[in-house]
Amino acid sequence: VILPRQFVRVIRNMPQSISTEEAFNKAVTDSNVLLVHFTADWCEPCKELNNVLDEMKANEFSSVEFVTVDAEQVEAVAKKFDLESVPRILCFKKGEKKADIQGAKVPEIKSALQNLADVVYDESKPLDERLKALINRDPVMLFMKGIPSAPRCGFSRTMIEILNETSVAYSTFDILSNEEVRQGLKKFSDWPTYPQLYVKGELVGGLDIVKQMKESNELISTLKGE
Repeated sequence: VILPRQFVRVIRNMPQSISTEEAFNKAVTDSNVLLVHFTADWCEPCKELNNVLDEMKANEFSSVEFVTVDAEQVEAVAKKFDLESVPRILCFKKGEKKADIQGAKVPEIKSALQNLADVVYDESKPLDERLKALINRDPVMLFMKGIPSAPRCGFSRTMIEILNETSVAYSTFDILSNEEVRQGLKKFSDWPTYPQLYVKGELVGGLDIVKQMKESNELISTLKGE
């Protein structure tokens, strides 16, 4: 039977279904970057998210391994990660959990994968070259501790709140996920603290400067590169 090309692509990129704890552990150990989608047969948001993940795998993250785990069938794995609801996304880098996202939060999932599959991990290139590519990855880049849904310091949390008020799109990088970036960016930008905000590859500054821009009504125009 010859299938239409679009169906061949979907089948080729369909995430592997994990049905045992042993298979889960092997996937975590063997994969460079792994996304795990905890799902359930009855969960409609899970099905919708699977479609989005298929497209992400096909178009943006071909080097990332995607797997699904039925939380009700593989109870040992669900219990290990204190799973209480689905969908839930876990991302691993070389066997270590790097991101934990509750719900079908596609922008955060993309940001997490970008962080883990980024050129910054290509150690064949000089660090400064990798950092330059990273700060230019998107028009507005925030280097913070944690992720937008779970900041890991008060300064990062406040920065996220301010940026969200502007409704301007931005991407983030969790500097706690990569010590080389955390230390290297301080020297690269000559800015010793985090969070750090960049617009079109240029350092805007930290939280105090962003607060000042907000108060003077300059922040939105700055984020838009005007």
